[in-house]
Amino acid sequence: MNTAKKWFLIDGNRLLVSGLFVLGAFLVTFWLVSADLITFEPASAVKSLFASGIVSGVFSLITITLTVNQMILSRVFGTIDGLADRIDGSLDFRHTVEDIAGVPSSPNQPDEFLVLIGETISERASAFEDECEEFDGESREEIDEYLADIRAYADRVEDVEGTEDTLEIVSTLLGPAYAQNLTATDRLLRKYDGELPDPARDELEAILELVKSVAVARQFFKTIAIQQDLAQLSRLLAYFGVPVLLGTFFVTTIYTTTPTTTVAQPLLPVVVSLGVAVVFIPLAILLSYILRAASVARYTVSVGPFVPPEERL
Repeated sequence: MNTAKKWFLIDGNRLLVSGLFVLGAFLVTFWLVSADLITFEPASAVKSLFASGIVSGVFSLITITLTVNQMILSRVFGTIDGLADRIDGSLDFRHTVEDIAGVPSSPNQPDEFLVLIGETISERASAFEDECEEFDGESREEIDEYLADIRAYADRVEDVEGTEDTLEIVSTLLGPAYAQNLTATDRLLRKYDGELPDPARDELEAILELVKSVAVARQFFKTIAIQQDLAQLSRLLAYFGVPVLLGTFFVTTIYTTTPTTTVAQPLLPVVVSLGVAVVFIPLAILLSYILRAASVARYTVSVGPFVPPEERL
């Protein structure tokens, strides 16, 4: 995925992306009027369109907002047993990483937790290298290539340090690198099963668990990020709903029953095009957030070693 596409679908500020949609709606509408493909003359159907069709569309978006809130609340609510199981699962996951890293506790912040995993992978890779000094020839080349790849992946995981946006953390971890390193680590374990000294095997098994932990953490943080996005989406739709309804009302008042308009006809294309852009704001916001949620879901479908073509950015 190129940088511009990734910015538009995932990394870009959603209000800015929404603004691009709104600007596009204004420019397209104004161009159609300038090309005489549509008209905003006093006798046109603009008044009835804004008064009925667009108002119905805005109320439909309000219904969508309620549906989004229901999705969010369904994840928040739960029974005591269910919530306790989720907490126990999170603690077990953290304890696994802490035991491998040799620390009494792990950070609560997502970026610091992933940095701990990345640093531990690098440390375990160095320890594994020290235990494999007796290997030479093709075996040594294969091990050195593996170590270069796993260290590069560890550095990439550590790059999330200082990132406060959960979705930005997920964006950094997109791609099939975790699956490739998962497979490579497992292959070394199986290929050199009888040749690796026990300490080297222990280091590889630790690396394998850490890479699996990155995959699990990515999926968990993705869930949190999408929930946060949906919550922000519902708030923005609620905020912009009333102003858009007012904008729709103001556009209808331009057209009188004579038929004539309260705005000079040379200014009418600009004014009504602005009105169209304003009423498009809620839909633009909805599109920008849904695009991001769908894109993140599309590029993080796999958790195990199988990577669909869509995830190979």
